[in-house]
Amino acid sequence: MATNVYLPQWGMGMNDATIIKWLTKEGDLVKKGDQLVEVESSKVNAEIESPESGKIGKILYEEGQVAKVGEILAIIIGENETLPDENNSEVSKEDNSEIKLPSTSKKIKETVQITPRARKLAKELNIDISLVKGTGPNGRILDDDIKSFNSDNSKSSEIAENISGIRKVIATRMTQSNEIPSVTLVSKVVLDKFNEHQKILISEWRKDKIRPTSQDLLIKCLSNAIKKYPVFNSHYLNNEIKTFDDINIGYAFAAKQGLVVPVIKNTEKKSIIEIAKTIREYSKIEKTGFKPEHFSDGTFSITNLSSTVVDYFDPLINPPQVGIIGIGRTLNEPSIDQGELKDRKVAHISLTFDHRVVDGFPAAKFLEEIIKNINEPSIIDG
Repeated sequence: MATNVYLPQWGMGMNDATIIKWLTKEGDLVKKGDQLVEVESSKVNAEIESPESGKIGKILYEEGQVAKVGEILAIIIGENETLPDENNSEVSKEDNSEIKLPSTSKKIKETVQITPRARKLAKELNIDISLVKGTGPNGRILDDDIKSFNSDNSKSSEIAENISGIRKVIATRMTQSNEIPSVTLVSKVVLDKFNEHQKILISEWRKDKIRPTSQDLLIKCLSNAIKKYPVFNSHYLNNEIKTFDDINIGYAFAAKQGLVVPVIKNTEKKSIIEIAKTIREYSKIEKTGFKPEHFSDGTFSITNLSSTVVDYFDPLINPPQVGIIGIGRTLNEPSIDQGELKDRKVAHISLTFDHRVVDGFPAAKFLEEIIKNINEPSIIDG
């Protein structure tokens, strides 16, 4: 009996995944739990295991193609079973070892002989298969024939095929984010007390061999503000707003594989040093490879460009979350302190929010609360 290998869903925001590498091929024998294919979704590399023991009867997606959640990636059959020819609509009742292959693409009324994989690729590239010359047995069109035809007739399509899996995922996510009716509020924050508190923590954390960073403190400042304005700890999905108790903050940064947003779970229960330890642990994991659980269940995000030349910017929301803050670089600003001209450290903080969920005034008060925590960092661990 055939067993389908489906693309699972990791997290509410996952809609599809890119096939990165098949670890098996058609005809291989596999055991239940064997790793079959490496996929990439929402900036995560993960491997899908075989749900049953048997033989790989059919692989329905090539490396580099994008499959949607719930679609069939491959079919596993018994060792003595065979798949029928794709053009056969019925399975012989006399041969119980044969099974019917589920249709994966809309049938084309053609006399042209073409493999299912080639037909799927032709559909994706919008190629008329009647124009393609097949090099397979009896003139059957193979996927290489489609690729060759596409290469000869459209250089732009060739470039699109060469986009890496992670770039495709990022492009999809950013397109989804750009469709959100969002608003960005920007305010300037003085960092003098914030920086002083960071220096105090240097000595306090020396025994733990951890040096505090502004990111460690900022995530706790943000978490405390979310506790007072829980609507920002929500997801907007299918015209519904779901607010969560656990505050799980994702922090965006550029890794080797592209933009990643690992999530620190339950920040409302963690101290600054516990948040710092989680971030340091993620730095180690980055070298060996993130797993889906490192990116799941995020409820709000922060992106920090303080090490760049950017003063402020409009960060893009990570759907289905409803908000994100962005931190610009630190600047020296002249100020008058008790009649004396002094320099003070300032930075701009941007809050982008989903206007379907939150209005402007409560968003402004939320931003004000974040800045209040930054101005009084000594109390955020209390």
